[in-house]
Amino acid sequence: MSTLISIDWDFFVRHGMYEDVYLPAAKDTMPGMLVYDWQMSETRSPAMEEILWHARAASFKHWGLDIQTLMKPELAVGDFATEISIRMGGEPLPAWYGDSHGWAGIIARDFSQRIGPLDVLNFDAHHDLGYDEAALTNFKKSGSISCDNWALIGLHEGWIENYTIVYPDWLMRKEWPGFRRKSLRDFKDRITVTTWSKWLKDCDEIDDVQTGYFCRSSSWTPPWLDAGFQELREEFGYSDCIDCALGQAGSPFDSCKLREWDWDAVEKEIQMRKERRAALMEFKKSLEIEA
Repeated sequence: MSTLISIDWDFFVRHGMYEDVYLPAAKDTMPGMLVYDWQMSETRSPAMEEILWHARAASFKHWGLDIQTLMKPELAVGDFATEISIRMGGEPLPAWYGDSHGWAGIIARDFSQRIGPLDVLNFDAHHDLGYDEAALTNFKKSGSISCDNWALIGLHEGWIENYTIVYPDWLMRKEWPGFRRKSLRDFKDRITVTTWSKWLKDCDEIDDVQTGYFCRSSSWTPPWLDAGFQELREEFGYSDCIDCALGQAGSPFDSCKLREWDWDAVEKEIQMRKERRAALMEFKKSLEIEA
């Protein structure tokens, strides 16, 4: 069976959504879902995403958290690439790269039409098998493929024969919902869920790799780590930008370019919050005096 290898940059970028997070400034603990409240969307403009990442970085500093340390990749890109390359027999990986993981579904569709259904090996912090029962219904209505449902659609349409999701060790299987949904149970025998360390032990060889796809996932990964994504795709040799080739049809981002980032802008955001809070407290005092 021919194989498509798909690698999401968020596989490397740690978050604490499924942990309780201690906030030093508040001397309290909050659920990670509230601290790492990314609320991802692939329809927001790059300008809006930049504002959101500034706000996130400012919030972490306000809570006494170091967002750079917390989100720093634990797995070296070079080590990862070496392990994959060994299992590919040292062969090159002809690949595409882009911002949206939805492109992996398009690649699976087009390759399957030429060579038959593919085995897909996906290194990702998200399973991309749809997150509710409406995923397939929406696809049937609109025909659109997105970052969160491409793998489920590929299985349903017969583009993907077998699907393996490899979660990073920092996440383990905490994101995996199990086979409670009918849409997942229908493909239970064709879905494998594992982790990086376990996959390394279980997999000696990746069969007949036809192509690869590298996904940046700009809503999930911060701009200051974009150079790491560039390093990732360069580690595997030549790859072509699908955003450029198809006019960024699936994303507002051009993943060829590193997003601009300015830590001084974060400091300005923090200062602005302090000034607004001080003004609000002064206003509250004036109301108390009048009363």
